[in-house]
Amino acid sequence: MFAYCSCNKDEFLNKQPTDKITNEVFWTSKNDAELAIAGCYSTLRTPAFAIDASSFSSLQMEGLSDNAYCNSTLDSYTDISRGVLTPTSGGIQSRVWTDAYKGIAACNWFLGNLYRVPDLTEADQARMKGEVYFLRSFFYNELTMLYGDVPFVTEQLGFGPDVFKIQKTPRAAIAKQILADLDTAAAGLPNTAYSTGHPVRASALALKARICLYNELWQEAADAAKTVITEGKSSLANSYQGIFWGEQDNNPEILFSIKASSPTIVHNLDLLYGSRFSMVPLHQLVDSYEMLDGSKPVAPVVPSFYDPNNRMRNDFYRNRDPRLKLTIFTPGDPWAYNPTIGFNNEAKFKAESPSVNNLGMRKYINLTVNDGSGGPSGSSQALVKLRYADVLLMYAEAMVELGGGTTSDPAALKAINDIRARPGIGMPPKTAPLTREMVRNERRVELAFEGLRYYDIKRWKIGKEVLNGVKDPGNVTRVFEDRFYYWPVPQSEVDMMGPDFQNPDYR
Repeated sequence: MFAYCSCNKDEFLNKQPTDKITNEVFWTSKNDAELAIAGCYSTLRTPAFAIDASSFSSLQMEGLSDNAYCNSTLDSYTDISRGVLTPTSGGIQSRVWTDAYKGIAACNWFLGNLYRVPDLTEADQARMKGEVYFLRSFFYNELTMLYGDVPFVTEQLGFGPDVFKIQKTPRAAIAKQILADLDTAAAGLPNTAYSTGHPVRASALALKARICLYNELWQEAADAAKTVITEGKSSLANSYQGIFWGEQDNNPEILFSIKASSPTIVHNLDLLYGSRFSMVPLHQLVDSYEMLDGSKPVAPVVPSFYDPNNRMRNDFYRNRDPRLKLTIFTPGDPWAYNPTIGFNNEAKFKAESPSVNNLGMRKYINLTVNDGSGGPSGSSQALVKLRYADVLLMYAEAMVELGGGTTSDPAALKAINDIRARPGIGMPPKTAPLTREMVRNERRVELAFEGLRYYDIKRWKIGKEVLNGVKDPGNVTRVFEDRFYYWPVPQSEVDMMGPDFQNPDYR
């Protein structure tokens, strides 16, 4: 069934971590349980949620939004952005389904066998269950955001024919249960700062806030986010850049990340985005960054053409919100690949590929390397999945929605303005009333290239408004249809489960 069995029943048997003999000799100590948890975490290190050591990356999800363009055709991102989305698209369309259910299978195996471990303290049991409930909730949130109703499996599956009779569960029911699981997780996880790669209480509450927000449970989202804020175990980092490169260890802002560790667990982030430009920012994103005084930039900020004799002009990007230059390479910016003239797309200094639109992704990039590989042993930046600034933004958005589109709530205003006042950013504060437009734009600029914009577009139902008719740097016009708010189930799953298993708009 689905990713558990992939394409055939033999493969299904091979992928199930439920072998009876293994279970009888395993689960004999706390160390065994910790090893099993490590196996659950390892299922995050796939291109569905992270980056692998080849050229596949979950950061490409930003290229499905109005923030970026995928300059690589790998994993079908470019096709999907142009309206080519079918049950047989493959790539990311099937990868998330497959990899999420692999992770869920590992979590269910752990939860179904933890009782075997002798002499575990109640605190250890609560912590371990909390970690795995957190991971399983993360996977199910990804599935429901992309596919809507999906099979909701919380126990180990057997191997009989009944496996292929499992039906989908409504998205709302899944949300209700994983929110309850996150309450259990928050109660059992340590109430300390995040540091080791394992979720803490604030991590579970932040994920709860996100799931509530994604399901329009505004009061519950506000309550969960407010608890993170008031309990004070996390805070905004002094360096915006340091959250993503250079200062990630014990960073007070990070609430959950998928960690790498050189030289054993590395990826190709710097190769993909600092050298090959497999994805580039769009000028629509650039235009969302305010001027330093808080005013909107005068349109058009970027002309529709470049003088070939003057392509290095950088004045289009000056006197803007400092987050622009900390997120996006613009012409002439300091750049390790060409220290003489800086970032450019015309004078190649080493083996990098030129950017197709004179912009490049700066967030996450190791600014010290110019060999296209992140250094001698590859890139090792942790991919941030939850951070405190997002919690503040979620609280502000929930309060705006509770107010029908505006709010004068002092805590919501403080949440937004604390982000804008970060050291090195120093943008002027917003004043009441805080509006839906303000919060949405703040989310866009603060969280760019963190994999959230596409989900925001989907949940705000603005796909046609912001995507249709946009001509990407590949000179192809974007297409977004209403049915794309949910993706089709991979055809291989439908072939096993029956035609009714497919989402209605793709039958």
